[in-house]
Amino acid sequence: MISFSVLTLGCKVNSYESEALINKLIDKGYELKSFNDVCDIYIVNSCTVTSTSDQKSRQMLHAARRRNNDAIVVVMGCYSQLNSVAASKDADIVIGTNNKLEVVELIESYLNTKKQIIKLTDVLNNPTYEEMKVSTLNTHTRAFIKVQDGCENYCSYCAIPYSRGKIRSRRPENVINEINNLVSQGTKEVILAGINTGTYGRDLGNINLALLIERIMNETNIYRLRLSSIELMEITDELLNVLNKYSSRVANHLHIPCQGGSQTVLERMNRKYTLLQYENRIKDIRNIFPDIALTTDILAGFVGETIEEFNETLAFINRMKFYEMHVFPYSRRSGTKADQLEGHLSKDVITLRAKQIGELAKELKKDYINNYINRSVYVLAETSKGKFWHGHTSNYLDVYFESKENLENKIIKVRITYYENDKIYGEMEEIYE
Repeated sequence: MISFSVLTLGCKVNSYESEALINKLIDKGYELKSFNDVCDIYIVNSCTVTSTSDQKSRQMLHAARRRNNDAIVVVMGCYSQLNSVAASKDADIVIGTNNKLEVVELIESYLNTKKQIIKLTDVLNNPTYEEMKVSTLNTHTRAFIKVQDGCENYCSYCAIPYSRGKIRSRRPENVINEINNLVSQGTKEVILAGINTGTYGRDLGNINLALLIERIMNETNIYRLRLSSIELMEITDELLNVLNKYSSRVANHLHIPCQGGSQTVLERMNRKYTLLQYENRIKDIRNIFPDIALTTDILAGFVGETIEEFNETLAFINRMKFYEMHVFPYSRRSGTKADQLEGHLSKDVITLRAKQIGELAKELKKDYINNYINRSVYVLAETSKGKFWHGHTSNYLDVYFESKENLENKIIKVRITYYENDKIYGEMEEIYE
């Protein structure tokens, strides 16, 4: 039996696409192994969100070659879409962000010819959504469901619109069918994912994200629905009303990328909202959902950022009281508008500012979690580590608790007892199916 492994870098959309590919390869009779094993085929689903992501993609291709020099090395995703020449030096099969489910056929072609295959699509002129589906979960207990692809925001620092192309949405009936299939296998939580999830349906004309969630709530029995990420300008009153209407089944958590905490920095980033609009919308959300966990992305050390702008960002973060933050040091990307701006900061300054934001993020996370000490929460148990099980609550608390039972995919009532070394611990009170 031919063995394969898939290494996924980057976003939740990549995670979903890898899962769909794993399903297809297993259905075709291939054997799934770990990326650390000696395999016949290594597949790297790459990322290009930062220059560090590009470097990581290259490193993983080199690692695959070292593990088995005779293996077929495949690269797909955003890095190879924008860097096909470089990727072709390290891989036998190179595709981009489309044609991912054709990997099986491309592998079989390569086995016959032993000739390198490079297959890329012009994503900027391809308005068709590439349908994929996950029929069986092989690597996760919580399921990502891809509903949308592409982005047309063109933030000045970002290369993703060039690698993913125009907005394309998945047909709602395909989303519903996939969720129902996973629910029939016991899945209790699905996370709707997209490159720009909030634009779902804009190209279809007869549906939007709020209406999709309404249909999911009415046409499936999913225990918990979560949104992976949504831009501020896509959080409409209609969407908030739907989230509130089904608050018992929709996760009490929103990830709303901000990227900058200074109005002038946001303008240079070409973000589509003002700082005041962001703050006011967060107030609206918290008025409806007082305990909601709000998480975000922050880009540290953007081009031209003065010390005054940086201090504005720290003050903004303090006001927003985010539960968690993904802090990214700004990295220069060739071909983006930010690359042409004047005032690029030194690496040392960028690193220091990212560290300072990260330290503030830890303090805010601790403050949020401390509000839950001695409170009972409901945890979807995911995996065990030693004597502990852990899983996520509706508001994205990752809680650890002791048990000798097999609790995978069960709902557990847990009383949170303490927070230590960046982990939340609790005591199990009750088990639900």
